[in-house]
This record gives sequence, structure tokens and C-alpha cells, in this order.
Amino acid sequence: MYNPWEKYARPALIHLRMKQCTFYFIFFLLAPGILFASVNPTLNSTTEQETNIRSFHETTELAETIWIDLTSYFIRYYEEGDYQNALFAAQRAHDIANKNFGPNDVNTADALLKLGIINQTLGHLHKAEDRLQEALRILEEQLSQNHPDLAVIMTNLGNVYFELQRPELSEKYHQQALNIRKNAFHADDPAIAQSTYNLAVLYESQHKYEQAATFYQQAISLWSASVGPTHPYVGNALSNLSGIYRAQGKHNKAINILQRMLVFKKSVFGVQHEEVAQTLISLGTSYLEQGEYSPASHAYEEALNIAQHILGSSDPQLALLMYTLANIYHAQARIEEQDQTSFESNIIPTNNNSAALADTTQRKIALFAQALPLYKKAAEILDDGKSETQPVLDIVLTELATLYKEIGNTDMAQAIKSRITTH
Repeated sequence: MYNPWEKYARPALIHLRMKQCTFYFIFFLLAPGILFASVNPTLNSTTEQETNIRSFHETTELAETIWIDLTSYFIRYYEEGDYQNALFAAQRAHDIANKNFGPNDVNTADALLKLGIINQTLGHLHKAEDRLQEALRILEEQLSQNHPDLAVIMTNLGNVYFELQRPELSEKYHQQALNIRKNAFHADDPAIAQSTYNLAVLYESQHKYEQAATFYQQAISLWSASVGPTHPYVGNALSNLSGIYRAQGKHNKAINILQRMLVFKKSVFGVQHEEVAQTLISLGTSYLEQGEYSPASHAYEEALNIAQHILGSSDPQLALLMYTLANIYHAQARIEEQDQTSFESNIIPTNNNSAALADTTQRKIALFAQALPLYKKAAEILDDGKSETQPVLDIVLTELATLYKEIGNTDMAQAIKSRITTH
């Protein structure tokens, strides 16, 4: 028997927010004691075998062979994204199991599970619900109430009810699956983490952030112990947890999680990777929400460095990163300018005060100097004549004109404003 957790866990839902790649897992279930037969190259050969079944008076042994082959086909087609053939294989498997093993056999329940999975994937949620409920009924009659195979079907039912927006039933089945797995498996088994994670996603969708955070933390701990701290499951749970903290306004906690994610992604993907850049952007944004401009600029600088290596030199995403980093420098310069104005109006001139004032002025000038080329390069990239980039270009040009005015170059400021007007 194969282990569905290790080999066939697949994301079934991608929900909630752009910054949170949130998903449930779909599980496949084989009947206890059934092993895979060799996979035939096409479904046509299985059809030929079905003809042979009828000529051999439909012997159970041949039916079982074909059923196993169809199960293999289902997994293959599902993983390849060929959902119509996967549906066809699941229907055939169910027909054979129902006819040859009986309507209440575990093989029939397994085929119903696959029909539930494929119907959910195709968006036929009520069909999926019916198939999964029937599969659960059979297994509850044939197996013990705490058998882990029941948890597989309950997990998929929880997923379907989540999509049907019936959170009370989704919680019921995910909680039952969790309880069964806690009784059936070792305390740090990854299947327990999976059920814990599913409940976290559900609570998050209901804005029950405290409960969601607790369950995400448990899933992270369980997966770190079972599949390792650098497994993608851990990364996804960390991402979701940081999003919850940001939604709660707990920016310091969000920053701590994002820093952990950054270490995680660098160890998994390497330092020059899109995933690392995305985490740096989230980290920089969290710093900005705290008004911490210096660490925010460092995060965006590193993200921009990565983007310059992996994106084309004319990519609009590169321009947006440049614009954001320029804005951070620009904001810092304005803060320095405000401090300078306040300093000048409240101090008694001394040598020490004059030195401090000179330092403030130099920092402001340096920040303006960092922002200017980034605004100019962003505008150059966005000035591609395309209507969809024009609004963003105008925003960049507006900031660029403001900066020129602030550094005393009124001619350039007016020239930039004229460009905006002509649009």
C-alpha cells in the first residue's frame, strides 16, 4: 500500500489573499492490503481486459487487476492535470468495484473517494459531496470508527464544505479528521499537521485570527519535526501566519515570522530567487507599516538586487520596485529635512550643534541623491507608450518633479510637470 501523505498530497485550493499562498491538501486512499499492479500504457488495454472479464464470467481476480490499473491511471492523469481522463478512470473503477466487489466494499469506497476528488477539482461540488459522503458511509460500516482512512475522506469533505462556504461542516470534518489522526498516529506525524493546518486556514477565512494563529503555530512545529524545517509546507504556514499578524496589526510578530521565512527561503531556493525577493518585499512593507524606514530600505534594496538579476531590464515590475525604494529614500529625506527645520528653530548655535546640523543636511542630500536615479530609471522603463503603464508613469513623474523642486532644480521640475500635462 502506498503512503498518500508522502506521494500524493496535492494543493486543492488556492484561496484568501495574494500574499498568502493558502491551500488545503487532497489525499488519495487505497483499499487496505491492495498493492499496485504494473500500469498499462493506455486506457484502451484496460478496456480490452474488461472484455476478457465478461468472457471469463467476470472473475473477481481479473476485476481486481483492472480496478488496480484504473486506480493507477487515475493518479497518473490527475497529477498530469488531465482531469477528463481522470474522471473517466474513476468512473470505470467505481463501476467495476460496485459490480464485482459489492456496493459496500472498501474498493468501492475508494473509487467513490476518487470521484469526489475529481468532481471537486472540476468544480462539481455537490457531486463531490455526494460521492464523499457515500464513501464515508461505507468505511464507517466496514472499518473501525478511528481508522485513519476515514480521516482521509473527512479531510476531503472538509475541503468541499470549505468551497461550498459551509464553515460549520468544514470545521466538523476537519476536527474529526484531526481527532482520528491524533489517536492513530505518533504525536508529530505529518498527517496531524495537515489537519491542524486545514483548521487554521478555515479559522483564518472566518477572521478568527487568534485560533488560526494557534493552529498555524502548531502545524509549523509539527511539520518542522516530521518533514523538516525547510519543507514547503512549513514555508506556506509561515507565510500565512505572518499575514494573520499583519491583519491583527501585530507588526513586530509579523516581522519576526518574515525574518524566519527569509532564512527559510534562502536556504531552500538560494539568495537570488523570486521567492526570496517576495519575502523581502513583504518584510520591507511590514517595516514601513511600523515607520521603520531604514530596515525597510535595506529589505527593498536586497529585493531590487535580486530583481535586477532575474527580471528583464525593461520589466515593469522592476520599475515598481525602483519607484518604491525611491519613495522610501524620499520619505527619509523629508524626515531629515523636518528634523533639520526643527533643530534650526530650537537650538542655540554652538560648535557641536553646527556639526549635528551639518550631518543632518548631508544625510538629506545623500538620500535625495539615492532617490533621484531610481525615479528616473523607473520612469524610463515605464515610458513604453503602452496605455496600461501610463497612469503609473504619471505617478512616478509626479514624485520625480517634486524631488527636483525640493533640491532646487525648478527647471527640471517644470519640464517633468510638462510631460505629465501632455499625457
